[in-house]
Amino acid sequence: MRQRKGGAIVYVSSIGGYQPLPLLGAYSVSKTALLGLGKAVAQEVASDNIRVNCVAPGVVRTKFSSFLTENPAIHEKTIEMIPLGR
Repeated sequence: MRQRKGGAIVYVSSIGGYQPLPLLGAYSVSKTALLGLGKAVAQEVASDNIRVNCVAPGVVRTKFSSFLTENPAIHEKTIEMIPLGR
């Protein structure tokens, strides 16, 4: 990308990077690190016309997140962290 003077880098973080999710401390820390990495890399490569973005989706129903969505007590705590409550 530097040689051709342009491009884009996209990191996939998580809402857990902003607010730790229940029982996912290490996961949340790694996603917080991606937010910081995105900012650091953006400054480093901006002069080469390389754009850096970091997206942070909320909880998506997958096998990985099933313990967050299928346990009523944990699900309620997770929903409380989401502004739209859904």
